[in-house]
Amino acid sequence: MALDLQGHGRRAAIGIASIRDREARRLVLKRRDFSTVGLTALLAGIVFPAFPSTGFSEQRKPSIPALPDQRKLWSWIKRLNSFGPRLTGSPAQARAIDYLAGELRGMGLEVKRDQLTMRRWMPRTTAFKLSNGEVIEVAAPFPYSGLTPPGGISGKMVLFNGRVQAFEKARGKIAVVTVKRRDLAAFLELVTNRRGSLPEGIDFPKAVTTPLITGLLGVPIDKAREAGVLAVDCIFEGVSEVQLKGQVLPFTTPYWGLPAIWVAQSEGERIKAASKHGLSGRLTLDGTLEDVATDTIYAVLPGCNLLETIIINTHTDGPNACEENGGAGVLALAHYFSSLPKSARNRSLVFVLVTGHFQLPQFGRHGNQATATWLEMHPELWDGKPGHAKAVAGATIEHLGCTEWRDDFAKGHPAPTGKPELDLIYTSNKSMSDVYIAAARGRKKVRALIVAPAAAQVMLGEGQPLYASGIPTI
Repeated sequence: MALDLQGHGRRAAIGIASIRDREARRLVLKRRDFSTVGLTALLAGIVFPAFPSTGFSEQRKPSIPALPDQRKLWSWIKRLNSFGPRLTGSPAQARAIDYLAGELRGMGLEVKRDQLTMRRWMPRTTAFKLSNGEVIEVAAPFPYSGLTPPGGISGKMVLFNGRVQAFEKARGKIAVVTVKRRDLAAFLELVTNRRGSLPEGIDFPKAVTTPLITGLLGVPIDKAREAGVLAVDCIFEGVSEVQLKGQVLPFTTPYWGLPAIWVAQSEGERIKAASKHGLSGRLTLDGTLEDVATDTIYAVLPGCNLLETIIINTHTDGPNACEENGGAGVLALAHYFSSLPKSARNRSLVFVLVTGHFQLPQFGRHGNQATATWLEMHPELWDGKPGHAKAVAGATIEHLGCTEWRDDFAKGHPAPTGKPELDLIYTSNKSMSDVYIAAARGRKKVRALIVAPAAAQVMLGEGQPLYASGIPTI
């Protein structure tokens, strides 16, 4: 339902303290601040037969006796984080999926699985060493770029500044490419239309220092491979070393078969100086590439009207505590609505937890994100064709409970602002905006910017396939 801007930094938890060691620090709000009342109230405006689809009056709000308490909700968050980075197709993700499925079954839901297959790239060792023996610290491997032998590959280094159009001069060598951080704020204003905010007066931030957009644009590894380049060293300028460490960016490219790494600006300066002095480099990106299975799970909670459904979705793969913790929100809603009699549910609820958000080339469909695969496999639950149910609404839940941190390049690390993270709330029409505002009004800790996507293909998050399919979406 909400996309927080910091969560989209995609920082991996590899080598980073788990949530149990930093509950008072970066990733999530404290237990008392993490509430599902807003989530439940939002759906109540659509699910209950007594409420109009645009919201509900104070006199007609449902009592909420069966919400999981804060301790339970926090236990879900901590348990999901305990599995470690849940990268697509990894054993950690599989354990998280099994856990979520078990929790849903414990609520009396029948959980079904779509077993999918993928070609999984998994790094083991990353390193970069100059021919004079100096070691360069690697911030992160470039996902699905390629692999080297365990001993790495060596070559002369060729410098490129700015966006590279051709790599021919680096044939048989290591290309060193400088990438400058692009601000996310300008991108958001370009690809969304503002509908409103909670509280009033919230607007697009002047600057968002996440490396997301720059990382997604990335470096044309495919062109480097076609030119016969040995490897690519990507220098990320304008991002602190701490912020860059462990990033999983981009997550929108297929396997290229050419190893590449990210290094911070300070390390990049050392590489540039070494290259100008004629030194060579040795890049190591050892790992595996294998076919594995990965599951999407879903469960249907029947309502009185079996021909109308509401889809509640999230994704299960992600590299850190808030990316993705949407499963906890799905469990909270399933817990509440499954405790009600069927007569209290006007529509059927379909809880969908998809795999593949972090490998969209393998799991997206026609330019849409990973939920598109589930939609394609289960038209009977949403497309409204003869004999099929029609989805009348969708609610996508991602990146819950985050506090705002902003990168400070001069200081060398991100720092807290003391505010809740700004939530980016997509609503597909005014009625859905009204539903969200009615549900969230009265919350004390909310910073939400309500927007409409300018086009389906530039919408962020797993609500995008619902929107692209014509389903009214929040």
